[in-house]
Amino acid sequence: MKVIGIDENGLGPVLGPFVISAAMFDIGDGDPFFDTRIDRLMLPLGIDDSKAIFKRKFPYTYSKGEIIALSFLPERRWRDLLTKNFHLLIDDEEREIYLKDLSLPIWAREIKHDYRKRTGFAGFRGYAIFPRAFNRILKDMHKFQMDVKYFLELAHELSEGVDDDVVVLAGKVGGYTYYVQVFLLLGITRFEILKETRGHSAYRVLYRDRWMEIHFLMDGDAVYYPIAIASVIGKYVREVSMKLLNEHYGFGGKVPYASGYRHDARTLELIKRMGREDFIRKK
Repeated sequence: MKVIGIDENGLGPVLGPFVISAAMFDIGDGDPFFDTRIDRLMLPLGIDDSKAIFKRKFPYTYSKGEIIALSFLPERRWRDLLTKNFHLLIDDEEREIYLKDLSLPIWAREIKHDYRKRTGFAGFRGYAIFPRAFNRILKDMHKFQMDVKYFLELAHELSEGVDDDVVVLAGKVGGYTYYVQVFLLLGITRFEILKETRGHSAYRVLYRDRWMEIHFLMDGDAVYYPIAIASVIGKYVREVSMKLLNEHYGFGGKVPYASGYRHDARTLELIKRMGREDFIRKK
């Protein structure tokens, strides 16, 4: 059996990319809700949800997050890592800021571990949607619809050509319990409701040409390692992107100077210096 873990990073900020990440794992004859629990995964560096790993107040934590992300993605040039693993929805001016030919790692001294074999890692794909494309998409759909759409796109892409059963474990989108309305707005009319509770909503969905079983799990990134690993990789990509954006406008530092959230005074400072409304995401 294959399990695909999917999560998003950066849906709320007004600066930087919105990143959706999907990581697939082969668990053999295992149970997708037992054998993928984080507490069953014994690794030199403990896997956790990305919010518990990347802590802006403690810059040393970025080293751990980078080690985990790069233990799954082999590229050691930033531009290669993005172009080979992510669909990039980005304009030319944004490329000049975010697609630098940067050597990796940035925060860690070296990447000693390869977690791919030890976890049954079977593939990764993602989307990095930068502000201009994000704003264009928002003209046609709400950002939570966007979230679900790209979750399904990545699950479809990773499961293509896979003969095993595939189960998709995803983080909850917008705290929703009921996803039927979102499916209908996306033009998805063939689905089966398996479960709908505050903590766990599950469906069989016909997306494009394939039936998929997808489970939306509250705090799933803190419980299931396929979601957690996808989340860490996505968070890493977002943090490096924010570091490049800050540096482009003269703000240095060990970690990104401004987080990209409006409640952050440094973000407002960065926005003022940028003077570019088209580089700011709309709500």
